[in-house]
Amino acid sequence: LLTLALPNFRTALQNNRLTGQANEMLTAMQFARSEALKRGFPVEMCSSADGATCGGNWNLGWIVYVDLPGAAVEVLRVWPGAGTDFTYAPVDGLVRYQPTGFATAALTLDVTLPDCRGDNARQIVVELTGRAASERTTCP
Repeated sequence: LLTLALPNFRTALQNNRLTGQANEMLTAMQFARSEALKRGFPVEMCSSADGATCGGNWNLGWIVYVDLPGAAVEVLRVWPGAGTDFTYAPVDGLVRYQPTGFATAALTLDVTLPDCRGDNARQIVVELTGRAASERTTCP
């Protein structure tokens, strides 16, 4: 009985981890969008290796910041990376929200675990309207 239940338990754990990671990304995107609306200035979310500037890949973490004209970049929040637990495609990137809440470009980000099987991957989509959503998708 245990040999039948163990694979299903492992799949459930992977799904929970992926959902949690995708939700963290969505939280950051929603935070960036709301800050752009609140502040009346563009706010960006990008992959960050050092928690202060853009660069590196999503595994290392990401930041949300506002770049006010004539002022230094203000990092609003830092999210730590998940290390090599997850795989992101593309490995780095940037989402920029205008003061209207609209994104300057659409983005599709795939999040998987290294031993992904079946439909245990997540795809995060940011539309030009600024709406961000996550959905289950098949592994690459």
